Amino acid sequence: MEIGTQKLENKRGKHIIKWYSWIGYAILFWSVIYGSMNIYWLLGGKGYPFIQEEGTGVFSALFTYLPVQAGSAVFCVLCILGIFFSLAMHQQWGRMVPPRLIIVFSWGLAIFLLLFITDYRLIASIAYAFLLKFPYSWQILNQVACLIGGLLWVFAVISYQRKVRNACRDCGRKEKAKPFVLIKWAKWLTYTAAIAPLPYAITRFSWALGIPLGVERQMLEDFAKVNPMATLTEWVFGGLCIGGGLLTLGLIQKWGEVFPNWFPLFGGKRVPVLMAVIPASIVAIALTSAGFIFAFGFLAVALQLVPAEGMVLSEIVGTIGPTLSWMPWGAALGLSTVSYYYRRRGQCDYCGRND
Repeated sequence: MEIGTQKLENKRGKHIIKWYSWIGYAILFWSVIYGSMNIYWLLGGKGYPFIQEEGTGVFSALFTYLPVQAGSAVFCVLCILGIFFSLAMHQQWGRMVPPRLIIVFSWGLAIFLLLFITDYRLIASIAYAFLLKFPYSWQILNQVACLIGGLLWVFAVISYQRKVRNACRDCGRKEKAKPFVLIKWAKWLTYTAAIAPLPYAITRFSWALGIPLGVERQMLEDFAKVNPMATLTEWVFGGLCIGGGLLTLGLIQKWGEVFPNWFPLFGGKRVPVLMAVIPASIVAIALTSAGFIFAFGFLAVALQLVPAEGMVLSEIVGTIGPTLSWMPWGAALGLSTVSYYYRRRGQCDYCGRND
């Protein structure tokens, strides 16, 4: 089967380096570098990042439950397979490999890197940055590296699927193709993403006002002793949720496409698509992965798989319960962002097709 789009690419007289021309080398490079690091850790090297630090406990990334040797071995195998499949995507001999196998592995590795490696510390680092606190560590940097790897694999497999379908490598369109399915669900997805943070925001605002919503009053007093900036933290975290929800509405509103006239410097100008897509995508991934970890921890305590000890776990209904909306929040935000991108991408400069 011919899996190229050379005819479409030849329509442009001027050569432009497109993302799909280097994405294969990017995932190959990532697999080699990260695989080499895990070989080093497998042989007893220092700096293995998948450890359960004090204070993370049941809310650690699921991968941290594996011993060092087992965790490093898993990543060594995945990276070796990653090297093989990244080459199979772009080399002639790769046509002998079933495309479905390449696609399943690539999506599987991407989801694994995006959801099962990161934990709540990633979204916490983003939130604490608004308090001018930057609690970064090697473990968080490693999560960022895996997050980048996951995103690279997402783009790589999308490019490969377009190649297999004989679609435009730049936009993914084919002749007489139907509009992207998520576009018609854009409003519902966006409203869901805008409403989902309310339980967490209401809880945080209540605590900031001294109302022990979902917890004992003693817990708020103890928390204030541990964190002298507790009240400010509650206002900031709650405000970020409300602000994020309002900004999410821009994905379906006119002001999400054109800056309002009163907006300084940019009033009346079109909003660059990536200005909305990039931050929304990062937050969606961080929310979904953190929500998954919190939901796992909540169930573990609820089912008495782990003891409900400590300030957070002893009041888990009030402390962690509001975060159970984070997974649907992150998923809805991610899908609405994808819908926004497809709705606004316009005519393809490469193949000339439009929705």
